[in-house]
Amino acid sequence: MGRYLLFFLFMTFALPGCANMQPVLIKAIKKNSASFVIGQVQETNTGEPMVVEENLIFYKAPVAITDYRPPSQLGTNYPWIKKRMTFTPYGKLDNGDILYANPDLRPTLPNGDHVKWDYCIAVNEAGEAYGDAACVFGIVRTWEDKPEGVVEMKVVHREGSVKRELVYNGKSNNTIKVAYREYRYNFAAPDFYQDLTYDLAESNTIRFKNMVIEVLNAGNSTIKFIVKSEMRGPVPAQENSDTHAPSKQENKGSVNGI
Repeated sequence: MGRYLLFFLFMTFALPGCANMQPVLIKAIKKNSASFVIGQVQETNTGEPMVVEENLIFYKAPVAITDYRPPSQLGTNYPWIKKRMTFTPYGKLDNGDILYANPDLRPTLPNGDHVKWDYCIAVNEAGEAYGDAACVFGIVRTWEDKPEGVVEMKVVHREGSVKRELVYNGKSNNTIKVAYREYRYNFAAPDFYQDLTYDLAESNTIRFKNMVIEVLNAGNSTIKFIVKSEMRGPVPAQENSDTHAPSKQENKGSVNGI
């Protein structure tokens, strides 16, 4: 079976010639933002963030929005593309379409072994996935039975992205309750959570990390305050850093032409 597969790949790909592929550059976009303005009066309802700071590093890439399994071929079984699976660029074809890879996707041979070659899906300029290929060859097999909307181009946050927020949770006597939430990378759920209390009888100035907040008025339903300094620290990223997209690990930077 191994010799047959090698012969099939040779006849299919080597004889016609490999499709030309251009390297895909990834340009990471760095964005820092805050929900407040230093020195200005802010007001927040109970259960809502008092302050939000975001240090984001991101690029745009296809993310699966439904489960789909490409059809098998010559005994080779192709893996399920699972909802929320994220892909990284491998190379650009002559027609402008881009091949994307995910290290968790690996076809299997009839004997159950995984193939040795990298597996890619093909995405056109409209952001639609329409076929697959052995990445290195770049010759696309079109899916005849694919459903509409296998993937969607979305913002993908790179490692190093962080969102920090302080949520106002009301007042009991002279004590206000605040929750700190920290989100990293995929922002699906807080990676760190801490409940904080501050006694306004001692001081109307509260501090957390590098942030200083002056509380003007606090009640069970709202809080009015002025932010004096930011919470954020240095962000470990280079803005607009270009690199060639690797095929087997997380890409660094952002995609040109996507």
